[in-house]
Amino acid sequence: MDTKIGINSPQIKEFGGEIDAREVEIIELGLDRVDFLDKQIEEELLFKTADLASSFGTEFTIHAPHIDSKIEGIKIDFSVSNGKNFAVMEKVMDIASKIGAEHVVVHPGSQSSSKRCLNLNILNLINLCPLAKEHGVTLLLENMFDRDGGNKIGVFPREIAHIVEMVDSEHLKINLDIGHAFIASNAYGLSLEDYFELGEYIYQMHIHDNFGILESEAAMFGDRHLPLGLGKINFREVFKNIQKTNARNLVLELKNSTREETLKSLAHIRKFTGEDSQRLMPVITFYPEQTAVCAHKVLFT
Repeated sequence: MDTKIGINSPQIKEFGGEIDAREVEIIELGLDRVDFLDKQIEEELLFKTADLASSFGTEFTIHAPHIDSKIEGIKIDFSVSNGKNFAVMEKVMDIASKIGAEHVVVHPGSQSSSKRCLNLNILNLINLCPLAKEHGVTLLLENMFDRDGGNKIGVFPREIAHIVEMVDSEHLKINLDIGHAFIASNAYGLSLEDYFELGEYIYQMHIHDNFGILESEAAMFGDRHLPLGLGKINFREVFKNIQKTNARNLVLELKNSTREETLKSLAHIRKFTGEDSQRLMPVITFYPEQTAVCAHKVLFT
């Protein structure tokens, strides 16, 4: 399978970062962080993507808005049933079709006191899959972790698999986020390898590092999106298990990374894929053991 190596759009020069588009094969356009419903902003995005595609042959995947998006107008929650979810996702898929993006990453909704949340996530995705088919895209459901104690759907491998199996569409697969899986596996006594049992459903992966401790980013823990080797994830094991998946794209998803750190992480991923065998694999350094007290979640263990 032809696996493409990519990165999230904020790291690309044209979107404010330090990485040249020619240094990756695919860019994940973060529509979760821009008000693309504004016509001018949408036109600017389409111009940039068209320019990169024509200049460098750049391909794209998309990250759709979600419940944690900062811009209220584009925020969606699949745990509720409303017209806004459908309208925003229709615009996302319209942009995807215009830029030739085959995959759109979506987050499950939040977990509230209602027992209907999981079923509403399934129903929303069932309703969106025909639209995805119409636009020629595949939705990729991303695994999550609990920020505030049991407030997220899609934390456990069996939970994600259940949603995908119930929707039962070729236009819904999985985006495995390694950082999220590492935090959740540590919090609930799972093995990171358990997430790779979703193998045939996994069409894309988000790759980044962290300490596996469920604490706030202000405390230097939590979902840090670090370059490879600056946290505690064993990427040798991760890369070995990638062979079990159908991953088309391996997307390095970083925050506040230097150019040097980013290029080292990309080199490590290329070393795994064999696409850059002439480069040396960067040294992966792990930090000392950290300890944390984690709450236990019962559902879908």
